[in-house]
Formats: sequence, structure tokens, C-alpha cells
Amino acid sequence: MVTVVKRVVAAAIAVVLAVAVPASGALAQTVPSVPSPSVPSPSVPTPPSLPPGIPTVTPPTIPSTDPEAPPAPPEPTIDDPSPAVAVAIGQLRLLDAQRLLEKAQAVLAAVLLDEARARVARDAAQADRNDKRQMLTDAVTNAYVRGGIDSSTTIAPTASEYVPIESARLLAGNAIERDQRLLREAEDRLRATERSLVAATARASQAKAARDAAQQALDDATKAVSDARKLTNAKDVSPTVMGDAVLTADELVGWYKSKGVVGYAGGVDLPTLAGFYLEEGKAEHIRGDVAWAQSVVETGAFTSPLTTHNNFAGIGACDSCPTGFDFATPLAGVRAQAQLLHAYADNALRIATLANPAVGSNPDRLSVRGCCPTWNKLTGTWATDPNYGPKLMTVYLSMLQFALVDRTRPKIPAAPVLSARAGP
Repeated sequence: MVTVVKRVVAAAIAVVLAVAVPASGALAQTVPSVPSPSVPSPSVPTPPSLPPGIPTVTPPTIPSTDPEAPPAPPEPTIDDPSPAVAVAIGQLRLLDAQRLLEKAQAVLAAVLLDEARARVARDAAQADRNDKRQMLTDAVTNAYVRGGIDSSTTIAPTASEYVPIESARLLAGNAIERDQRLLREAEDRLRATERSLVAATARASQAKAARDAAQQALDDATKAVSDARKLTNAKDVSPTVMGDAVLTADELVGWYKSKGVVGYAGGVDLPTLAGFYLEEGKAEHIRGDVAWAQSVVETGAFTSPLTTHNNFAGIGACDSCPTGFDFATPLAGVRAQAQLLHAYADNALRIATLANPAVGSNPDRLSVRGCCPTWNKLTGTWATDPNYGPKLMTVYLSMLQFALVDRTRPKIPAAPVLSARAGP
């Protein structure tokens, strides 16, 4: 009996996920001309399974044909975790700022040490140059005083005096030439050390500026977290659709795997798909990590039939077309989603300003262009689900919390790889 119940429940979950797509505001899309290739089903399909913490899109309620039937109760409103999302984003940026400051301080310490060493070398070269200059001065003075040379004398030396005088002149000349050479070498070394000191001082100045900027970023991040803790849902405080991702591809994949989702149906491996979201998001300057959260809600964490059509966001989905449009490849599906999100968020977008050729829709003809600058604004526009925005934020908050724990977890260094030793 228990086995029968489990099978019935699993079948019910599969049916719900198959229809869990919105009547989308993305109906303005034009259908791509190239259909996606069919994805072969495994010989023994495994029913998809999601943890309870991952919400999915609620399909539109189909009115009853019975005029006496009571209206279907509306879906209960769920809490909007957008204020908590703002705090988590701030905390992740604070962690980044702390690490940036630590690196900047380490670089500054190393550069200041280099500058100190360059200064010591310059001072030593300067002292050596001064010594060599004094040696030359002494040699010239000695040659004049001890050589008995007096250019004003008119008395010619005797034969016995001539040889010692010329010998002294020769020795003095050699000493002067040697000291001149040593002075030139010392001056060359001094100029080299002065150049090194100038370069080290410039690097120190740059490192100080970088450290100061990192400190300012840390101060700003600290204030941002403090301000985020004061936010409420009195107004929409969900993140803007346009902006930079906070999470990495490894964190997107790590979060997904941590949830124990069964039934992933993507046409590429999970890390590749995560990379597509961040790359396409960056190209269109939309938050690729939140777009990933949107797709998790839309596709039941990439397990519903939408996924096998490379349609990860319910684009073109409706009551009679639950899978919406087909896209030729997973990359094309992610690109279509990123471009459409850009159009929803930015009234100034035109087809000529897209980062890549348009996939499916022409933003020049979209009536919804610029309607939704924040993710919560997509509720009722991208999808009819009244809890659409809060569901996206629920998933995104879970992803942010995973990353916070992961980034603060002590990293265990990898064990060294020991090569096999040859026998004696």
C-alpha cells in the first residue's frame, strides 16, 4: 500500500511540474525559426523530485464550467523576503570588501618594504659615489703636491731628476684615470638606484591609493548592510533586474546540488548551464544569478518539460501551450531569457543595442519594454502568479545564504599528490 501511494504521489508531482508554467507576459515574443532537437528519454524515467523549499510557478486557475461551483480560492500570499535578500547581498559584498582590503594591505606592506630596500640601496650608492669623488679629488691633489710639477718653472730638470719626475707623473696619471673610472661607475650605480627608488615610490603611492579605496569600499559595504537591515516591504525593495551578479557559477551549481533535486533535464551539464547564465547576464547587464533563480521557479529546478525545450523562463507559455516556445540550444534559451529581461527592465533598449543578435523577440516592438525595473515588478507581467516575485526572491535568498556559509567556511587545502616512486 505504501508503495502504491508513493507511486501515485510521484506521478502527481510529475503532472504538476508539467503544467507549472505561467501565462507569460513574454507572449510578445516571436517564435524562433529553428526548433530544438528532441531529447531522448531514459529507459526508466525517474520522477522529478524537489525539496519543499523550492517554490514553482502556480499555473493559472481554469474556471469551472459549473455555474453553481464556488470560485477557486486564491493562492495564499507568501512573505516577500526582499529585505532579507538586500541584507544577504550586502553581507556578501562586505565579505568581498574585507578580502579586497586584506589583499590591498598585504600588497602595500610588500611594496613599502621594496621602497625601503630601494632607499637603502640608493643611500649606499650615494655614499659610494661621494667616496669615489673624494678619492679622485685626493688623487689630483696628490699628483700636484707630490709630483713636484710646477708648470711655471723655467728650470729644466737634470738627467738624474728627470726619470723620477716622469715616473711620478705616470703613476699619478694612472691613479687619476682609475679614480675617474671608479667615479663614473659609482655615478651609474647611483642613477640606477635612484630610478629604482622612483619606481618603488610610485608603486607605493599606487598601493596606498588602492588600500584607501579598499578601505572606502569596506566602509560603504558596512553602511549598506546597516541600511539594508532597516528595509521593510512598505515599498518594493527587490533587486533591480539590471546589474551585476553576486554569485559565481560554482556557487549556483553548489546550491543546486545541495538541494538534492532529482530529474535535471538540461541539455548541457549543470556547470555549463550556470556559466551561460552569468555570461549572458553580463552581456545584457542583467543579474544572471537572479535569472538562474527565476528559471528554477519556472522549470521546477530544470526538471519540467520546459527544460527539454530549452525554454527556461516560460517564454510564450499559456494555458494551451504549457511548454511555450522551442529554442534550438540551451545557450539560445538562456540568451532569449536574458534579452527579454533586459527589454522588460530598460525602456531605452533597442534591437541594435543588444549584445548579441536577437533570439526570438524584437525589443523594438515590445509593448512591455521598460515595465519592470525590479524583479518584483515581473509579478503579473512576466507571469500571472500573484506570488511570482516573492517566489523568485525566496529561491534567490536561499542561494545567497548558501554562498554566505560557503565563503565563510574554512577552506581545507587539497592533499598533495604523491607520485609513485620507482623501485630501487
